[in-house]
Amino acid sequence: MATDYWLNKLMFDLQGPDGKSRWAPENREATMADYPVSPEIRQALLDDDYAYLYPVTNPYLMRFFLLICGHDDDKSIEILSGIDVSEETAHG
Repeated sequence: MATDYWLNKLMFDLQGPDGKSRWAPENREATMADYPVSPEIRQALLDDDYAYLYPVTNPYLMRFFLLICGHDDDKSIEILSGIDVSEETAHG
């Protein structure tokens, strides 16, 4: 399955020094306005629906994104380990 360019670009850009503040709940809408993601991806980002986002995300960027979202290493690993990556759950 192909990754979503704009979603990955957003996650890549959040790696900057102001990433965590740019992704704070009060700033998410403004941050997302700079990235033409699909309505489904936009909603998944707002809902923290990591299982929806994972199949179209670079795994390294997803791992960092979970840290930006406030999850520590253990919680990030737990989230990623719990995602069913079978074809039936893949989006796109």
